[in-house]
Amino acid sequence: MKTTIRIAPLDAALVIRANGTLETWMPHIHGDPPPNALAASALMCAFCDERIMSMITQAMDASGYEYPDPPPTSLTDPRDPSRMQ
Repeated sequence: MKTTIRIAPLDAALVIRANGTLETWMPHIHGDPPPNALAASALMCAFCDERIMSMITQAMDASGYEYPDPPPTSLTDPRDPSRMQ
């Protein structure tokens, strides 16, 4: 399967593949980076550092964050539309 993601010049993106590999797109900014680039950079570092990832997951659990449902079994198997937002 192939998905195309359109990236604008100041966009930041992280793709974490099912096999655990991480792909990133970070804007090339000289000066104050926008918040999206800072967030993507922090998450990229956390993904590669078990200590930081553990701190983030503990904070999410403590704040009551609810993880989304597991992914559908296939792209053609729609989820219950009443739960979609």
